[in-house]
Amino acid sequence: MNKEFIKETITKDGKVDIGKAAVFISMLESKNREIFVKEYIEELGLKVVITEVAGSGRDLKKKIINSCVGAALNIDVIDKEAHHVHGLIHAAQEAGRGLMLDMPLDANLHIKIAIVRSEHWISVAMYGNSAYHILSNHSRLGLGYVNI
Repeated sequence: MNKEFIKETITKDGKVDIGKAAVFISMLESKNREIFVKEYIEELGLKVVITEVAGSGRDLKKKIINSCVGAALNIDVIDKEAHHVHGLIHAAQEAGRGLMLDMPLDANLHIKIAIVRSEHWISVAMYGNSAYHILSNHSRLGLGYVNI
């Protein structure tokens, strides 16, 4: 994987699309590629953080919000300001709704979450697997994109 491929993948009309960047990172399975892509996106002037969450049911929604806010604050992707936290929470909720659409409450879910921020926008992408049983695993994806 090279920087030109990454740039082609995450741009739209010649500009970096933070939604595409977040989705791309969330779908990477190799830790080395994840680090390479994250560092390159940061070179382009964006802020990035990656976290993971697993669980089932209603507890998962709380875990997702807590993990997103904690990771974004710890890595300075967002500032400790109400409009940054508020925007991130809404982007995470939007991504979560897409990810969990029609998902039974007691199904298990393991997801990687990528948060990418430009100056005035924040994007949250969630990608992972859900299942009642390991033999019925299937992929899910959610994306949230909010102005901060």
